[in-house]
Order: sequence, then C-alpha cells, then structure tokens
Amino acid sequence: MNFRTLTLAAAAALLAAGAQAQSSNVTLSGVVDAAARSVHNEKGTTQSLVSGANSTSRLILRGSEDLGGGLKAGFWLEGSFATDTGTPPTQFWDRQATVRLSGPWGEIRLGRDWVPSFLSYAGADTMGYVGIGGAGNLISASATTAINRAFGSTTATTSRTNNALEYWLPGNLGGVYGQVMVAPGERANAQSNFNLYGARLGYANKAINVSGHTTSSRIDATGSRWSESGLTGLYTTAGGVKFSAAWIDIKYLDSKQTNLIVGVRVPIGAHELKASYGRADQKGQNAAGASIDANDGQLFVLSYVYHLSKRSAVYANAAQIRNKGAATFALSGGPSGAQPGTNHSGYEFGIRHTF
Repeated sequence: MNFRTLTLAAAAALLAAGAQAQSSNVTLSGVVDAAARSVHNEKGTTQSLVSGANSTSRLILRGSEDLGGGLKAGFWLEGSFATDTGTPPTQFWDRQATVRLSGPWGEIRLGRDWVPSFLSYAGADTMGYVGIGGAGNLISASATTAINRAFGSTTATTSRTNNALEYWLPGNLGGVYGQVMVAPGERANAQSNFNLYGARLGYANKAINVSGHTTSSRIDATGSRWSESGLTGLYTTAGGVKFSAAWIDIKYLDSKQTNLIVGVRVPIGAHELKASYGRADQKGQNAAGASIDANDGQLFVLSYVYHLSKRSAVYANAAQIRNKGAATFALSGGPSGAQPGTNHSGYEFGIRHTF
C-alpha cells in the first residue's frame, strides 16, 4: 500500500464522518521519573542524576470526540522532559503528535508516531526500552554500523518518524492486530528525509502475543534502502509471569546487524523482578571497507521494582555490556572515550510517579 492509496483512504474516511458530535473529552497525564546512576568503564566512573530510568518522563495531552455512528475523532500529543533539569526536548512533542479518526473499519492516524518495527521489538524488552539496561543500548547510532551509515549520528526512523500516515486494523478481529505506515521524506525537513514504509501484523490473547514486522527507509544520499524486519513473541503464565523474546535483522548496503533479546518479568505481590539478555551480531563491512564481523556485543540486565501504589514505585537496575572485536556499544551516562572492545557496567536507583 503506497502513500497515494493511504491518502485516498484517509480522505474517504474523513468524508464519511458527517454525523453530529455526541460527546468529547480531553485528559492530561504523564510520568515523572528520576534516578541516581553510576556507570564504569575503562576511563573511570561517572555518577549522575538521570531522567526516565523506569519509564520515560513525559507529558501527555489527549482528547477524543464521539461523532456518532461508531465514528470517533481525537488527538494525542506526547512530549518527554528531563526530570533532573526540568527541560523539554528541542522537538517539544517528540514522542508523538497525531490526529486520529476511527470507526468499525479501523483507525487512521496522521502526524509523528512510533514506527511499526519499534512497537514490536520494544514490546519484548523487560526494561521498556529505557534505563541503564534498555535494549536500545545495542541499537546505537554510533556503534551499529548499518544505522550509522544510513542515518549518521541519530537513530532517526528506527523508533519514530515525522509525516506519518497510518492505518490500524479494528480491534474486533479475534485477536488479530496490525498497522501499515508510510512517511514521505519532505526534502525540506532533513530530520525525516527518509521516505519510510512499515507494517506490523500480530495475534494476541490473554496468554500469548506474537507479531512480525518490517520497516524500510530510502536514503537519498545513496539511493539505497535501510531495512529492519523481525519477529516478537510474549507469553504470560496464569500466575502473571511474563516471558519475552524478539529477533530483528537490520541491513544497509553491505552491512548487517542481527539482534536477539530474551527476558522475564516476575511479579510477587508489590514486588517485581526483571531480567534480560541481549545480543548484537554484526556482519559485512563499514564505510571504509573493513570487516565488522567480529564487532559484537552482549547486554546483561537485572532489575527490581517495588510498587508503592498503582501510580508510584521505587526501583533498582544493574546492567553490563560486553564488547567483542572493535565493538563500541555502551551504557548511557558513562565516561566518554572508552576503547573499542571494552566492557561497561553500571547501576541506578530511582523513583517513578505517574499521574
């Protein structure tokens, strides 16, 4: 499904929404999270106060309106901020900014949103893709050759994209869910100049959740495509223990990275224990033509959360990255300048409150 097809579908849905509004609501919610962190590598130890180590500190403004006949319109604005400094990002609604129209046929979204592959892969990370042990440590704009060659110093469309036009399947398909997304590059906007296409399809019930995904972006500088595809599986026992696993394959030109992540979450009353293992294997060549076959990394994570209430929790996380060859995967917040192939370890203690 191309951009023109999705545009026509969106226009048809908008024309169909001619009923009078029945009700509307707007809500404000968010998360405030901060942690004390210590990270050690061969250059020494850095101690800092960081934001969002259990859940990203963010502000969410959302609303919906009942248009009648099963149709609803709405919006979602979500922006992160740094609890340790109180500052917002340069792009204020950096996490999500979408307007939506939904009905029995599904949902159409337009704006800035998560790409399908990220929603699939990040769902398997017991750390929620944040904190010292987040799975994103092994999907790095600097250490992952395929991403660095395609996007430079940012992970760009590996997690979110601007200018998205999406279609989501309706929620009444017996557990089947999915979405398709296109995002034109808009050459005047360098941040999203990647012409993204993505899709995700899955099935979920109370015990299992399995999905497959694919996302690709055309890189103007070379005319070649960066791509990511993978599979994710989640299993929840009757006692609430959650097992997760995901595999992704990232490719660009003659470089490739394959990531695997497995994890478990064990609730014990107000306590929660989490553990995960991640692995990144690189193959092919870098821009200079040198082999990257030996530049691999491993991530080990342990976490403990004590839920003071439904909204508040305290937590402790510990993580270690082990690099091989000339790999430079690193934990966030450590001393800069560590040599390739060295190990990084760290821990953090924090408080999280949702509202």
